[in-house]
Amino acid sequence: MEVVMPRGLWRLLAAFVLTFLSVGTAVGQPMPGSEIAPGGKLRGAVIGIRVLGGVGEPIGRFVAEKLGVSFEPVVYPNPQAYEQSFGKDEWDIAIGPRVLAPADKADVTADVWLIDLLYLEAEGKTFASADQVDRAGVKVGTIQNSPSDRFLTRALKSAELVRIPLSANFPGDAIELLRAGKSDVFGADSGLIASIAAGYPGATIVPGAFNTVRAALALPKGRSAAAQARLAEIVSEAKRTGVVQKAIDQAGLKSGVRVAPD
Repeated sequence: MEVVMPRGLWRLLAAFVLTFLSVGTAVGQPMPGSEIAPGGKLRGAVIGIRVLGGVGEPIGRFVAEKLGVSFEPVVYPNPQAYEQSFGKDEWDIAIGPRVLAPADKADVTADVWLIDLLYLEAEGKTFASADQVDRAGVKVGTIQNSPSDRFLTRALKSAELVRIPLSANFPGDAIELLRAGKSDVFGADSGLIASIAAGYPGATIVPGAFNTVRAALALPKGRSAAAQARLAEIVSEAKRTGVVQKAIDQAGLKSGVRVAPD
């Protein structure tokens, strides 16, 4: 005997099945927030200098607050150590120069803040502008493996590049390099240049930036599109609501650092 089910009951049953399937699928997928901070706290990688870590840490805390978790900074002493941390599961997000985020190991957000790269010339040197530095016989100091080093290695055609590591004695090492005549100018981000200039009154900043560092947030490669979209949404909010500008101001960065446009 064939049982005929009323049409309304069929529709109700179909709706129930679809709801069950959609809930089951959602349960099987991690929420974007828990995917960004899977350990229940947000570990944020930063480089331990004012213009990067000093700005990055408050931004990381804002991201953690939006996700409803605590923030734990993972501080690297120099750009090389930061870059080498990618792919090692030492952090959940990285906050720093996008040039140091390997494309095969990270997915990077839009730019969050921009940092001018400047030259500081030794006492007695006179360069009219940043584009006049690349000349035969000129020695350009910079921090090994920094964004400045990356750019200048490609860009300089005639000047000689002199690299020093970023150590606990910085900016003293940079000042000694300039005073001893081992470099005519020192190229670095505006925050570090200000630190060097403060300890070397005879030095002057060469007019004009020779490049700009684009700082952003990065997730380990392979996070879902939903997780990337959620982080992008938080980054946009941080720029729009003044969180990034406040971080720049609190770091004491008065010039050469600015919020990236949307």
